[in-house]
Order: sequence, then structure tokens, then C-alpha cells
Amino acid sequence: MKTDRLFLILLITAVFVLGGCAGNKIKTGMSTDEYFKKAEAAFKKKKWDSAIDNFNMVLLNSPGGELADDAQYHLGECYFNKKEYLLAVSEYRQLTERYSYSPFVEESYYKIALSYFKQSPKYPLEQASTLRALQNFQDFIDAYPASELRMQAEERIDEIRNKLARKVYESGKLYRKMEEWDSAVFYLDKMLEEFYDTDWAIPAKLEKAHCYIKLRQFDEYKSIVSNIRKSEQSPKVDERLQYLNRLHEKEQFKIAKEKKLSK
Repeated sequence: MKTDRLFLILLITAVFVLGGCAGNKIKTGMSTDEYFKKAEAAFKKKKWDSAIDNFNMVLLNSPGGELADDAQYHLGECYFNKKEYLLAVSEYRQLTERYSYSPFVEESYYKIALSYFKQSPKYPLEQASTLRALQNFQDFIDAYPASELRMQAEERIDEIRNKLARKVYESGKLYRKMEEWDSAVFYLDKMLEEFYDTDWAIPAKLEKAHCYIKLRQFDEYKSIVSNIRKSEQSPKVDERLQYLNRLHEKEQFKIAKEKKLSK
């Protein structure tokens, strides 16, 4: 009997709880303002999990209220600070889609790009996140050309392009070391076509000049060396050009020797 009575009490309690949740607004122990203040306090103390719980309660309690967009943005910030970047992207995107009127939308678009950037791996690895970051930074600049964050976005784009350039450059350099001259030139040309304005342009031209010597395409070698001298003057580049000049002379000596032996 006691078991049946306990079951009946639990059943009645469940009915009342479910009935209370049936409305549009979630009934909770604190008001939306109280949850927001609690979330803010946790956020300031960098207690990200507590802040997340309370910002979520703001949204559950009042998804269309005055504090909703603020709570949504700070959810993204919490996950960003926890370095959980995919979750941060999800929260920032919800802000841009649900609360397009919010003053946090501009920064959220930037933070979406920055979140992908933070996931970007070192250049030898697969660069899907890097490419997403590049596209999102460019989309941000297109959407907010006068933004105070534009300069930061442009700096990130330059950094990304240098990383992508290096990945292609290293492929060309590897083929050069393997003495696969045509394959090396293919990758170096690809790098120079797509990333001509990056830090890796001169190193790529130097590698390409090396390949032209080995391919015995001396006119192309001389042309690219002339181009390098016009665009870059530094002790390091001069040292490499001197090495290439010696390599060029050595290759010409080989040709002369081959001709002599063939007679």
C-alpha cells in the first residue's frame, strides 16, 4: 500500500510539472534577469561552464526577450574561451540567424572566422579549417567594409595565405630535392600564380631557377634571376643567387664535356 501511495504521489507531481512546462515559457526558480546576472558574474570570473548554464537558462526562459541576443552572443564567447571552437561557431551562427537586429552580429561574423582560424593546423596538414577561415574573413570584409575589425581580418587573411603558400611551396621544393624537375616547376608555378604576393614568392622563384638550370632551360633561368634581382635584394637572396650561378656554370661545363665526348 505504501508503495502504491508513493507511486500515486510521484505520478501527480509529474503531471503538475509537465503541465507547468506545457506553456511557451519555461517556469524556473529564478527570473530571466536573475539568471542573466548570475551568468554575467560567472563570465567575469571565467567560470565558463557556470556561465553557459545560466545563459542557456536566459534563452530557455525568454528566447525572444531583451537579453536573448546578449545571452546568445556570450554563449559563443564562453565556448570560444574554452577553445571549443566548433561549438562557438554554432552559437555565433545562431545569433546571426535568430537575432539579426543585434549589435553583436558584426562581431559574431568576425568570431566565426576567427574560430575556424584557431582550428587551423600547421601547414603540412589538411587545411579545411584554414580555407573556411579564409572564406569567412573575406565574407566579413565584404559585409562590413568599414568595420573596426577589418584590419585584424586582413592581417589574418595575410597569415592564412602565407600558410597555404608555404604548403604548395614545400611540395615544389620536395620534388626539386627528388630531382623531379618538371613536377617541381608545376607546383612552384601553381604557388606563384595563386600566392604571388606572399612571403614565399621569392623562395619559390629561387627554387624554380634551380629547376631551370637542371632542365637546361637557361633563357628561363636568366629571366627569372633578373626578375628576382629587381624585386628583392638581401644578403640571403644574394648568397642563393651566387650558388645558382655556380650551378649554372657547372651545368654548362657538363654540356661542353658531353659534346666533346660525343664527337
